[in-house]
Amino acid sequence: MHIPDGYLDLSIAGLFFVLTLAVLGYSIFKLRGAKLTSLFGVLSAAIFAAQMLNWPIPGGTSAHFVGGSLAGILLGPYAGSLAMAIVLTIQTLVFNDGGITAWGANVWNMAIVNVFVGYYIYQTFSKFSRSFSAFLAGWLGITIAAIFAGLEIGLSTSFAYGLSITIPVMGIWHAVLGIIEGIITAGVVSYIATRRADLLEKKEVGKASFVLIAGLIALSPVFAYLAEEVGYSEPLENAAEMLGLEENPIYESIFPDYTIPGLDPYTGTLISGAIGVLIVLLLAYAVKYARSSRKDT
Repeated sequence: MHIPDGYLDLSIAGLFFVLTLAVLGYSIFKLRGAKLTSLFGVLSAAIFAAQMLNWPIPGGTSAHFVGGSLAGILLGPYAGSLAMAIVLTIQTLVFNDGGITAWGANVWNMAIVNVFVGYYIYQTFSKFSRSFSAFLAGWLGITIAAIFAGLEIGLSTSFAYGLSITIPVMGIWHAVLGIIEGIITAGVVSYIATRRADLLEKKEVGKASFVLIAGLIALSPVFAYLAEEVGYSEPLENAAEMLGLEENPIYESIFPDYTIPGLDPYTGTLISGAIGVLIVLLLAYAVKYARSSRKDT
C-alpha cells in the first residue's frame, strides 16, 4: 500500500502532506503531559520488522502485515499514529518503500486512517468480543486505508482511470488480504489479553519482546524467498499495472528495496532489516524520552 513517487499529482500529494501534518500535530498536542512507555518504542520496531515478512498469496502476489490497527489498539490512536508515522518515515527515507512526494498520503492512509479506524472499531465492539473486535479492526482498518489510497490515485491525473476504477480495485483487493491482517491482529490482542493483561494496562515490555523482534528479522530472508517464488509483487503494484501507472522515483535511498549493494539479496535483506529496526527503535525511544522530558519540566 506504499504509494511511490509518480502516482500522485503534486496537488493531491501536497493536500495530504498538510492534512497529515495537522493530524500528527494534533496527536502530539493530545499527548501533552502523557508518558510514552517502552511499548511505544518496541511496538514501532516490531511493526517495522513484521512489515518485512511478505507471505506468498496464490495467484502470483504477496502481502505483508501493516499493523496500524494493532498500534491503535495497544497504544491508543494518538501514540499509535506517531508510532506508525515513524515506521513509514524510515521506510521512505532509508529504503525507498513509499515515495517522498507521497509521504503525506502514505502516512495518512496507514498511520492515521488505519490507526484511528482500527482503534474506534475495537473500542466499539470489544465489549461484545475482544477477539472479534480486534479482527474487525484489523480487517476494516486496512481496507478503508486502501480505499483512501484508491481515492488519492483516482483523483490524480497521472493516468486515465478515475475513482470508479481505482477505489474498487484497491478496496476489494485489500478487503480480501485484510482477512489475514484481521486474524493476526486478533491473535496478538487475544494473546496479550490472556497471557499479558498487565501489558494492556501498564504498556511496559520486557526483554522477551526484543527476542521476538530479532526472530522477525531473522525470518525476513525466508519470506523474501517465498514471495519471489510467486512473482513478488504487492497489491498496489498489481493494481498499478492494471491501471497503467508508472513510478517516477526522485530518490534512490540508502538501502533501496531493503537491499545492500554488493551483497546477495537475502543477506542484504537481513542486514538492512536489522539496521532499519535499530533506527526505528532509537527514533521511537528518542520521541519517548523527549515527551518524558517535557512532562518533567
